[in-house]
Amino acid sequence: MKFIYFTDIHLCEGRDYSKGFERCLDSMLSHSPQLLVNGGDLGITPEALALYDELTEEVPVPILHSNGNHEMCSGYLPRERAGTAHNSANIGGAHFAILDTIRYFEPTEAHPNNWHALADETMLEWLADDLSGLDPKTPIFVASHVSLSTTFPFRLGLQPDMAFPTNAVANADKVLDLLKPFAHVATLHGHDHENCRHFVEHIEIMTTAAVAGAWWKNGLDSRCEWGHEPQGYRLIEVDDDGAISSRFIAYVPEQDQPAECYLHEASGRRFINVYDASPKTRVEAGELGPLAAIDPHAESSIGLGTHLYELPSDFDRRTIETRIIFEDGRTCELLLHH
Repeated sequence: MKFIYFTDIHLCEGRDYSKGFERCLDSMLSHSPQLLVNGGDLGITPEALALYDELTEEVPVPILHSNGNHEMCSGYLPRERAGTAHNSANIGGAHFAILDTIRYFEPTEAHPNNWHALADETMLEWLADDLSGLDPKTPIFVASHVSLSTTFPFRLGLQPDMAFPTNAVANADKVLDLLKPFAHVATLHGHDHENCRHFVEHIEIMTTAAVAGAWWKNGLDSRCEWGHEPQGYRLIEVDDDGAISSRFIAYVPEQDQPAECYLHEASGRRFINVYDASPKTRVEAGELGPLAAIDPHAESSIGLGTHLYELPSDFDRRTIETRIIFEDGRTCELLLHH
């Protein structure tokens, strides 16, 4: 089966958001998916919600929705229902569990946000019951707006292990423990406006860059800020044997390239930026051979995306013959230019 995950639309912000989301919908539906999964953050105003409903009214496939934090701002998610809107569905031989990790928080000076992310005991009990009785070989997808595994707070220089986190889910490890008995599992997330694919044991964590990119600041050329990904969505396929694969697709065709040469201006460091790489992706650069990805846990990675492969400081070639081998066997050969 084939479905699409898209997230962080942020309608009624920046410019060309309506035109951009219409183009995104057309691009997503061109793949003939059986299902769309929306990762949340439709917008921060009631007008954004109305526009989303208008633009998706004639979408011919089901859309599952996981609440984002901006659903709290827009009034879509009443504070008394926050953290309770869990649901699931069986579609195309796969099981989808949608978790509402967004909880209302009365703002304080120390915590000015009106929300935080939490997997509470009620949610964990609901998920355990939802998964009970499923065949361990059933492909499982769990969607929550905020990632269940991430280095994003560290890379943004935020305080780790916050009591009321907004870039991580409290008790996320307990959610992942419930998923470990299943052979084919992926989790689906947005919120961070970046691609970050990695693995917790055999569970693939798929955080996906935003439809809005950098909040439509430059219309349809609003690349994400940390990983410089183009605006796009994730196409996910499940083989007959349950194996899961995915790829990130930019809905502006001219931007739909797998990689770029990237200069981090603040440090002067240069990278090959493979927009949707995971730790299992191999990147080879001409005579340099295989390149190592940055360590997202290192102090030197603060302010960077996770999918960067560093070039030597004395590398002076203007073009780089680059070969990218993704874990699903896809191979891309590119001539990248500084």
